[in-house]
Amino acid sequence: MSDDVSGSPPAEEAIGSRRRVSDMFRALHERNFALFWTGQLVSGTGTWMQTVAMAWLVLTISKSAAVLGLVTMLQFLPMLLFVLPAGVVADRISKWKILLAAQSLAALQAIVLGSLLLEGTPEIWQLAVLAAALGLSNAFNNPAQQAFIAEMVGGSLTADAVAVNSVQFNATRMIGSGLGGVAVAQLPAYAVFFINGASFGASLLALVLMRRSDLRKVHGENAKGLGALREGLGFAFRTPPVFFILGSVAIVGTLGFNWPVAGPLIADRLLGIGPDGFGALMSALGVGSLAAGLGLVVFGGGTEHRIIASGALLAVFLTGLGISPSYPLSLALMFLAGLSGTTFTTTVNARLQSLVPDRLRGRIMSLFVLLLIGSTPVGASLLGLGAETLGATATLVLFGVSSGLGLGVMVLVHRLRTVGRDER
Repeated sequence: MSDDVSGSPPAEEAIGSRRRVSDMFRALHERNFALFWTGQLVSGTGTWMQTVAMAWLVLTISKSAAVLGLVTMLQFLPMLLFVLPAGVVADRISKWKILLAAQSLAALQAIVLGSLLLEGTPEIWQLAVLAAALGLSNAFNNPAQQAFIAEMVGGSLTADAVAVNSVQFNATRMIGSGLGGVAVAQLPAYAVFFINGASFGASLLALVLMRRSDLRKVHGENAKGLGALREGLGFAFRTPPVFFILGSVAIVGTLGFNWPVAGPLIADRLLGIGPDGFGALMSALGVGSLAAGLGLVVFGGGTEHRIIASGALLAVFLTGLGISPSYPLSLALMFLAGLSGTTFTTTVNARLQSLVPDRLRGRIMSLFVLLLIGSTPVGASLLGLGAETLGATATLVLFGVSSGLGLGVMVLVHRLRTVGRDER
């Protein structure tokens, strides 16, 4: 099997130098991508509102960080179980159809949650089942969505589209998290979930309005069963830059991206603030993320050095959040965590998109999603249990330090492997 990456944008072009301001959003000139981006902007805002409301609701009902960690684990467990097969599916059948089905399921989940809250206080098991249903939707939606970008724009525009999509994602996190905190404090709990369910109308309409004839055909015709999985895994293991990137994502994803649990713990256990303050913390994370996304549109996707630096800084800021003595300092640290975290994920995404051949794109991007988001069941459950036994401060510091050390080990392995390969 060849490791030729023809058909994907050249690495140097995809991570190019500083752009002119007029070129920043050139991917939005593509009609299908513009529709997709706009629909996701609306539905993503609703999703982040629900994320804030759901975390606060579980912690309020259960009064337990461990239960919050468990429910969060169940939400992301389907990622761990199904995202790799979903990547094979994304390389075999229409990604458009996968997105339509997955986002319809997510909308239904939100409406059912709202209906339960309208009738009274739901049981924790009901919240857990619905969280798992959302996770199942995301397991198929996320790798298809990542790979779909190349079908909508293709060629040298892929890296631009990844960066612009990051702007959309982080704008929705900023706006949705803030609105979610306000909504939890000011509106009936069910309202947030109904709003999210309605917001999916925009993303579904965008998919329906697309010109499917304009989509680039990059399906993996030979992507079947275990052989297809082995082909994708083999490419990832045998290609040092891809192996380093995915290994770094595994470490940072497990230890550094547990905000659905870390956010409520920081707000409730460390700072003693209510839902408004929690929403502000998550908005600060989103503001930092948005700033990073805009910066990366201008300056390009970045290199391995940027991956290392941003991952290390995220570890430092997470550690700082564990020992922060004040709300204003925590707001600043959340902003910096959003800045460094989004720099890390967007740079990783752009680098992977530039290194992966079209025929393997769905499978490799499913690995990316698995290691970044599918690792959350492990990280979230450990963070929740650690907060119950060691305390929130000690656990956040432990996660931050471990993330930095793990990234350092990954860098060392990559350097040794690269030297060994060069000597051969």
